[in-house]
Amino acid sequence: MMEIKENWEAMELLVHAKDFDESEADIPAFWDEYDANDACKKIHASLAVCMQNKQNNNAFRYGIGCQASDVEGVLEGFEIVGFEKVRIPENTWAVFKCVDSMPKTIQDMRKKIKKELLPTAEYEMIPDYDIEFYYPSESASPDCVCELWIPVKKK
Repeated sequence: MMEIKENWEAMELLVHAKDFDESEADIPAFWDEYDANDACKKIHASLAVCMQNKQNNNAFRYGIGCQASDVEGVLEGFEIVGFEKVRIPENTWAVFKCVDSMPKTIQDMRKKIKKELLPTAEYEMIPDYDIEFYYPSESASPDCVCELWIPVKKK
């Protein structure tokens, strides 16, 4: 269920982001806004990143987009309004595969990781970035596949 990827290279993401206080309930609505936004349609959303606020543990910034390398050349010299580049440092990542309809599968996996999986593992979560990687599929399908990447370090 958990696969460890050590020393994964740094990556740069291109995301449309918004600040949230603490509610997972607002994330699906943000995805709906993304899908309805004409500017966002230029960037195929293959991932999302949750950026922890270091000053307030309940607040976070959530971005939807792709790896910047996926659009290099296509958007050269063109800046998409409302998007920002986020640099994710090299890290060791715990990768969790999720299969079910969205957003249920991601939300359930996040709870399971914190309550069941990481407490018994030899790794602990680093409060930094976590990434949701989506494989092409229909999000409402019970066969929707995604991965949740959590930065970790050995205990």
